[in-house]
Amino acid sequence: MGPQRIHGISAAAASRAPTFSQIAPRVAELLDYRVPVAHNASFDSRFLGFQMAEATLPIAASDHWLCTMRMSESVSGYRRLDECCSALGIKVTNAHSAGGDAYATAEMLSVYMASVGDSAFWRSWLATAQHFGSFDAAASTPWVTRIEAYERNESFMDRLVGSLSNSQVGSQLNTDYLALLDRVLLDGVVSTTETSALVNLATELGLTIESIHVAHRAYFDGLASNAWADHVLTADEESELRSVGKLLGIDESVVAKAMITPTASPDMTKRAFQLAPGDIVVLTGDMAKPRDEWVEELTSLGIVVKNNVVKKTKLVVSADPDSMSGKARKAREYGVPIVTEDGLHKLLGLITG
Repeated sequence: MGPQRIHGISAAAASRAPTFSQIAPRVAELLDYRVPVAHNASFDSRFLGFQMAEATLPIAASDHWLCTMRMSESVSGYRRLDECCSALGIKVTNAHSAGGDAYATAEMLSVYMASVGDSAFWRSWLATAQHFGSFDAAASTPWVTRIEAYERNESFMDRLVGSLSNSQVGSQLNTDYLALLDRVLLDGVVSTTETSALVNLATELGLTIESIHVAHRAYFDGLASNAWADHVLTADEESELRSVGKLLGIDESVVAKAMITPTASPDMTKRAFQLAPGDIVVLTGDMAKPRDEWVEELTSLGIVVKNNVVKKTKLVVSADPDSMSGKARKAREYGVPIVTEDGLHKLLGLITG
C-alpha cells in the first residue's frame, strides 16, 4: 500500500472498494469529450491510461491533457501542489486524498483561467477534446468514498455471532479457536482479515454462539490470571484487560471484577506466545519507525530479522495488519501471526522486562 502514513489508505479500506474495472465505464463517460486536467498530468495520464487499457476502454492521450504543474512553473516557479496552491492563496483540504487534491487543482485552474486573458488559448485546449463514443455507465459499480471505505459495517463480535447458529446444544471449549484467538490478539487489534479468519474457523468447526462466549470468557479469565500472577495489576495490564474485554464482548461487571480480584484459569488459556532469542521475525510495509532502527533493536535482543517468510518464521510485523503484501499472504498461508508495530513493542517488552 506504499506510504500509508501519508495517503492514509488502509488495506482494509481498499478491500471494501470496487476494483477499477468495475468503475471504469463511469470514468470513461465522465472523461469523454472533455479535456482532462491534472497536476503532473504526465504521471496521471499514463497511470490512468494503463488502467483504462486493462479495462479495454479508450481515454485521451497524454498530449490532450492540461497540466497545472507545467503552468505553475512559468507563473510561480513551483512544482509541488501544496507549494503552488500556497503561492496562489489556495487552501488544500485533505491533502493526498483524491478528492482533496483534485479540488485544489480545480481551484488552481480557475485562478489561471481568470489571470490568462487570452481566450484563444483556452479555446485551443477545448478544441482538443475527443469523443470516443457511448459507454455503458450503468454497468459500473458505484464507487466508494474514503469515509465509507473506513466505516466498519459490523464489529468483530457482530460479524462473528451473526455467522453462527444457536440451534446446537453445548458449550465445549474449543482449543483450536482459542489458539487462533490468542494469535489474533497478540497486538490487541482484531483486523478485518483476522476477523474473517476467526469467522471462517468458527463456522468450519460448527461452533455455536454459546461456545464462542465460553471461549472468549476462558481467554479473558486466562489473561486476567496472568496479569495477576505477580499479585500486582499495572496500568498497562488494566488497559489491556479493558480493551480485550470490550473486543470479546465480555460483560462489563466481569471486567470490573477482574480489576480488583485475581482470577484462576486453566493452563490452556495462558498466553503461550513469546519472542525469544533465535526467533525469526519479518518486517513488511512502510512503518513509522525506520526499518534500520527496528533491525538494530531486534538484532540486539538476539532476534533474527529475515526478508522472506518461511515456515519457521515466528512473527511478521506489518505497518498495516490487513496488508496484502506477498509477505503477509505467505504468513497467513503458514499460520504465522501478523502484528502491528505496537504489538511488537509489547512483545519485546516481555523479553526485556
